[in-house]
Amino acid sequence: MVNLPRYLILLFVAIALAGCGPSLAERKDESKVHYELGVVHLGDNNLTEALKELTRAVETYPEDPSYHNALGLAYFYKGMNDKAVESIKRAVKLDPDFSEARNNLAAVYIDEGRWDDAISQSEAALENIFYSTPELALYNMGVAWYNKGNYEKAAESLRKAGSEQPAYAKAFRFLGMTYDRMGKYGEAAEAYRRAVRVQPGYVDAHFRLGLTLVKLDDKKGALEAFSRVVEIAPESEMARSAREYIDLIR
Repeated sequence: MVNLPRYLILLFVAIALAGCGPSLAERKDESKVHYELGVVHLGDNNLTEALKELTRAVETYPEDPSYHNALGLAYFYKGMNDKAVESIKRAVKLDPDFSEARNNLAAVYIDEGRWDDAISQSEAALENIFYSTPELALYNMGVAWYNKGNYEKAAESLRKAGSEQPAYAKAFRFLGMTYDRMGKYGEAAEAYRRAVRVQPGYVDAHFRLGLTLVKLDDKKGALEAFSRVVEIAPESEMARSAREYIDLIR
């Protein structure tokens, strides 16, 4: 038996430990830091830095579906839809019940005009009884049905979205658009009113309310709606159009 000097023994141990690399716990901790930084950059719309940090998170610990989902969102906001789909699909593969990821995938498909795929992903998101924000999937489903020309199903989905979240102004605005397409102007006006009640500064909803009230021959209501557009966003293109309608109505 050869007795090695102590310093050689310590050297061999150090080399062996270095070869093992960081532990799983260390990789998880490091990846979490990158993920959290990436989410902050994403919230600040600093997409380049978000992509850098979220890519590092995924590379350091690729088994967390949340990291892939966030990276997919960063790609989506950057306009890189192919990469977005790839990342979000990876998140869903890791966790088939990840409703938030499925809903994000539906949003990408809507952006690409893939209505059936968007509906499919929205339905899958809603199958998870623990999904905390089903109104988002219902909204995406409504948008997809609207663009397919099935206004009855669109209205059904959007009504459910508003029922799940009564403060969801965007859902009521799109419900109004759907009723408008169906020729149900009274229901459309009420949907727009609900949108502006929960979000008083919603310029588009005020403008659409004005247009619908013109169709209902409610001149006073239309003037009020168009005046709100001018008041909220006086320099906008929508305000210019609202002023033209005000002049015509008067």
